[in-house]
Amino acid sequence: MPAGALDAELSDDFAWSNFDDLTQSTNVAEIEHAYRMLELEEARLDVEISESVEGTADVDSRFAQLFDLQDALHAISDQLEPVQSAIDTTATNAGAISGRVRFLDQEQKKLKQALSIIEETALLKHRLAELLAAMRDKNIDMAAALIHKYITTDAPVLDSPFVAFASTSDDDSSSPRSIIASATKELVDRVSFTFDAAVESNNTKEISHCFRLFPLLGEDVRGLDMYSDFLCNMIADKSRVTTDIQGASVYAVRLTRLFEVIAVVIDNHFPLVETHYGPGRMIRVIQRLQMEGTKRAAMVLDFFEDERHIKRRIAQIQQADTSQTRTKPYAQAADHRSKSEDVVSDHDFKDITDILGELVLIERQIAMFSRFMESRAAPEVKALSMEPGSKERVFHKPAAILKHLPLAMQGILDTKASDSAKTAAELDEITGLLVHTPLSLRISWLTDTYITFESFFVSRSAAKVMLLDDTNTLSGWAEPIVDASDAETSKSKPAPGLLGSFGQRGWRKPGMSAARGQSDIAQTSSCVGDMFFVAKTALEHSIATQQPAAVEAISQCVIGVMNSALLATVESRALGKWNAISSAKGLQLSAVSNELSWRLPGVGSGANAADAQAEEAPIGPVAAHQREILVSVNNLDLAGQYLQKTADELKTRVTGEWARIPQRDHVTRAQKALDTFGAFLAKFMHAKQRSLEQFGAQVIKPWVRAILQQSYRDIKYVLTDEEFNDVQNDNLFQKRFVLKFGLLVRQLKQRLTAGNVAAALDIAASSLAVDWERAIRQSKFNMLGGIMFEKDVREIQRYLELESDTILRKKFLRLIQSASVLAVEGVADARHIFDGQSVADVSSQAALSKSEVKAILANRIDVSEKDISEI
Repeated sequence: MPAGALDAELSDDFAWSNFDDLTQSTNVAEIEHAYRMLELEEARLDVEISESVEGTADVDSRFAQLFDLQDALHAISDQLEPVQSAIDTTATNAGAISGRVRFLDQEQKKLKQALSIIEETALLKHRLAELLAAMRDKNIDMAAALIHKYITTDAPVLDSPFVAFASTSDDDSSSPRSIIASATKELVDRVSFTFDAAVESNNTKEISHCFRLFPLLGEDVRGLDMYSDFLCNMIADKSRVTTDIQGASVYAVRLTRLFEVIAVVIDNHFPLVETHYGPGRMIRVIQRLQMEGTKRAAMVLDFFEDERHIKRRIAQIQQADTSQTRTKPYAQAADHRSKSEDVVSDHDFKDITDILGELVLIERQIAMFSRFMESRAAPEVKALSMEPGSKERVFHKPAAILKHLPLAMQGILDTKASDSAKTAAELDEITGLLVHTPLSLRISWLTDTYITFESFFVSRSAAKVMLLDDTNTLSGWAEPIVDASDAETSKSKPAPGLLGSFGQRGWRKPGMSAARGQSDIAQTSSCVGDMFFVAKTALEHSIATQQPAAVEAISQCVIGVMNSALLATVESRALGKWNAISSAKGLQLSAVSNELSWRLPGVGSGANAADAQAEEAPIGPVAAHQREILVSVNNLDLAGQYLQKTADELKTRVTGEWARIPQRDHVTRAQKALDTFGAFLAKFMHAKQRSLEQFGAQVIKPWVRAILQQSYRDIKYVLTDEEFNDVQNDNLFQKRFVLKFGLLVRQLKQRLTAGNVAAALDIAASSLAVDWERAIRQSKFNMLGGIMFEKDVREIQRYLELESDTILRKKFLRLIQSASVLAVEGVADARHIFDGQSVADVSSQAALSKSEVKAILANRIDVSEKDISEI
């Protein structure tokens, strides 16, 4: 049986995967079946062994073929042995040839270098001859060009072994290096001498010519120094004061001219230096010009101090005791001024003002000059940083710069620097300029002097401003504000335009019918504008100095002076007691100002309240007193506006003018100093609020109360159908109220600023709502009267909103709810008043409570107490 057939049979019948399982069989049938499977497996193995034995014959034949090939391979190996020897020999010869070729390449390179050196040596010899000829002929340009282009001291040809062939003789002094050094020294001396002679003769063409030769001779530093000296002399000539400078600011003009000349020199000569000396080299000239400018500026300031008698003026200011002037009450300014004028006369004050203006100009010019020098120096330092080692060679040594100063200035500079534990000779890392200069020391003195003069100017000017205040001479105040509660009214329709018109949309805002408009009455006095002019001028001066210490000091000075001079004076006037005046039929306001003692007329009410005869007060004094109070209140409002605007403008100015100052903390300090005006503004707003509250308590609230009382004269809210229709056709209460209140509003608008008018009307609306609500609780209503009262409340609210341009819903919420309660048809309808209240109304405690609704319903004569108690 073939092996494949046996495999198939075993795979179909043999169930065990492991013959070890046969030992576990106990059933006879399983054992017999397993035995048969073992026989089949044995047969299969026999077949495989037979097939393997039969295949060995083919293997033997293949081994025999391999043994035959072995002999052939031995023969081929014997034939290849000579070829291998030839290949090895060829490889050895190729390596030797390659080494020889490399050697020849190196020799060829050396030969080319030798030929190049020989050519350079021959050229050197030729150039040396040309150099000597140029020196004999005194052709400086050609000699300098030869030294720069062909025979530089670091040329490799000068160190070559063939350099001796370029010598004109065997003498060491005739060697190429000696010839070049000698020629260079002679040329440098010639160029220097020619440069000095050109400077003496003011030959600018020759100066420029010599300046271009120094870098060709390798003496760029020497050329820059000589050119710097020339520029310094030119600056001294051009900045010298001439007779055309006149006026009080001669020293500021002198400094301005000095700095302008330096700026022009730097900008005009910058291209020349960069072209012939390279980028960054101008820093050496700038360093020298900085020292020259600071030296001459310090000398100008010394003359300024002596000629302007600064020390004497400071002594005068201190003697005048300006600090006491700033803290003294300005109600006594006249007496104090007379005492201070004994020390500082008007002529002296004018001189101090002129000196102050000159101080500001001087500090401003110094700050601008410093920024200019920094802007020109910083890029040069950055350019030098790109060349390693250039800064050390090009930069002036600080000690060398200081030697250009007079000995007296050097001593002062060293003393000041030692006092501050700093080194006088110190360069700024960014700009390369000297940090401590004679001018930087005088800046501190200038700032302190400026603060002293400016503080005195502000204090003295503030006193004059308050003395010259024109409150007592303002026009348009001849007629005082009068009580409008007794304005003539009748049941006839008022004149058009006075009350406005009433239509489907309610009251329309009345036009201006008064003979005198708002612009005819001067609402504010001169002290506010003048005071802020002084303050703003002083702060602008401090910003112009670009010194944060000046801004901080003057800001505090201005705040102190305005607090003691303007705010204290104006607030005391604004809080004065109001002198009221009413017309012949008016109500005596002193009586009205007491607790409300009248009731709205209605069922069961007695006679109307009688009009009290007011005693006429003199017009002049009352009107003057009213003017003083109202103008002061307006001044507080205007001062707050000016203060905020001035602070914002000055902060913007600091940001713009100080943008180029490298010290960013300077800007921060100045902005922080100006931010103090925000806190000072709160004092003005608080004073204004106090004044308005007092004005409201003394004037507005009593007048609104009287207007409400007079408007309700002969008015009742227990109405028949016929009376209800008559009131709808001609609502006398609304006409009276609009007439009387409109007169009051027009008087306020003519005499108060817009902000104060809004605040006054807000007080009036609040007072009206409170008094009206209190009054209705003492009156009687029926349903028709309640409906009419609700219409009155809503129309008056709409009218007041048009007058004040504000929403009064919150102020009139309780009043409107009271009117709605009085207008209900049945008691049950009043439940929605407190059931429909919003969370906001309840939380604000402005809405009516259930008990208050019941109390208001008790005023309805057509509602029983039993029905009210069942709500």
